[in-house]
Amino acid sequence: MTSNNDNTNNKYWGLGATIALSLLILLTFIITQAVAFILYAQSQFSSHLAIDKTAFLNSLLSNGDAISIAEIFSTIFGILITFAFIHWHKQQSIEDYLRLYPIRLRTLIKYLILMLIVIGFMNIIATLSHHPTPQIMVDIYQSAEHPALLLFALIIGAPFFEEILFRGFLFEGLRHSSLGFIATAIITSAIWAGIHLQYGLYEIVLIFFIGLLLAYVKVKTGSLYIPIAMHSLMNFVAIVEIELNLS
Repeated sequence: MTSNNDNTNNKYWGLGATIALSLLILLTFIITQAVAFILYAQSQFSSHLAIDKTAFLNSLLSNGDAISIAEIFSTIFGILITFAFIHWHKQQSIEDYLRLYPIRLRTLIKYLILMLIVIGFMNIIATLSHHPTPQIMVDIYQSAEHPALLLFALIIGAPFFEEILFRGFLFEGLRHSSLGFIATAIITSAIWAGIHLQYGLYEIVLIFFIGLLLAYVKVKTGSLYIPIAMHSLMNFVAIVEIELNLS
């Protein structure tokens, strides 16, 4: 006789499949970013014959426009392949698998306020420890010739893809395996922090703890839209802080 827990677990890819497919999604994301970077570099070389190609290539990973384009295209492909794997499983809808459920405005506001409190606490720690804004963030912002594109990539693109993968597909697959919530929250937060190697150890540790918070919020509210909104707010505040520091 099959238990209710077994029936629930069967609605998700198993532990091994979830890990393998998540790695494949990340690989697709990375390859798409690399292709976008290459195409952007080629377009600059062809339109600016006098450009210092070596210097430009060295600065590509901190170029606001290149990062915006790469982020947007890789986000689209990453989300599409994630949706495709969920559809391939044929056990439940994409909405149910990822918990893309509507949320009440009051609930949204409550957790956005919580995110602002966390950001304020992090800023206090940074101020007391005299920790500066990562230079790569400043370079990306200052080098962007199309700020609207950068804002879309960082406030919409990155939060949607990263939350759909880490607090969505990977999280649900691991949580409904033998790992359970606590191990899943730690693992997904560690992997999420680990892909932000462009930052220093201080920022990576903060990202890990924010990941734990977002995992808790996901389970507490039952909707992935809350972590997405909190992630978007965090990125928006970071951009505003850079602008204020530079003005």
